[in-house]
Amino acid sequence: MAWARWTLAGAALVALLGGVWVVDALATRPIAVVRIAGDLSVTERRQVETIVGRELAGQPRRGVAAVAEAINAIGWVRTVRVRRQWPDALRIAVQRETPAARWGNAAWLTASGTVVEDPGRDWQPPARLPAFAVAQADGRQAMRVFEIVNAAAADGGLTVAGLNQSPLGDWTATFAGDHEHGFTLMLGRRDLEARMQRFLHVYRRALRYADPIDHVDARYNGALAVRPRAETEPLPRPPSNLLAAAVPSGVGD
Repeated sequence: MAWARWTLAGAALVALLGGVWVVDALATRPIAVVRIAGDLSVTERRQVETIVGRELAGQPRRGVAAVAEAINAIGWVRTVRVRRQWPDALRIAVQRETPAARWGNAAWLTASGTVVEDPGRDWQPPARLPAFAVAQADGRQAMRVFEIVNAAAADGGLTVAGLNQSPLGDWTATFAGDHEHGFTLMLGRRDLEARMQRFLHVYRRALRYADPIDHVDARYNGALAVRPRAETEPLPRPPSNLLAAAVPSGVGD
């Protein structure tokens, strides 16, 4: 019985070592086919293909992990999965980052909160993105604040043009307005969601119909401080018959 146990143990060890050898042999087998999946542009796909070709042509031959690491180093890549497919294929799935804001003067912030400093010339974010100037928070923290502000802004028909954090940690949002005039909203460091909702409540019912505003301070408990915009030139008055011209005759109230 003891001999039988040793025989079984020895067979298991040989099988294990044999399996390791087989896996290693497969890992070093030359790649003939590369399949790339992902919502990529032609330029982005070519960039991935170039990197894969470079990695596979290197000596000693690079493995799956090395190929994935090289692709992941591209600035616009969010996630990448690389696996072997018998007998000589390599399957690569790439998920790209989505630019959400400008970060400082030269970098970008993605929707996942990743700061991309050098995405490469092939990465072309949309022209109109909010600008972030953040003193303390990292990318993920800034995106969480932006999501709070942006959700409330969308409910009020507003567009977030910028998000700033002072060296003391106070947050200020800038909203785009008509005729290139916007306004700022100071939120402070805490209770950001509650302060945004209080501002939205007042904006919907009063501020959107009032004279143009320049700045709102929402840091007060249960109140807002509003500063109207100082106009250098009076706004043109609508013609007196504007309502009559806009409403066809015969239309009721």
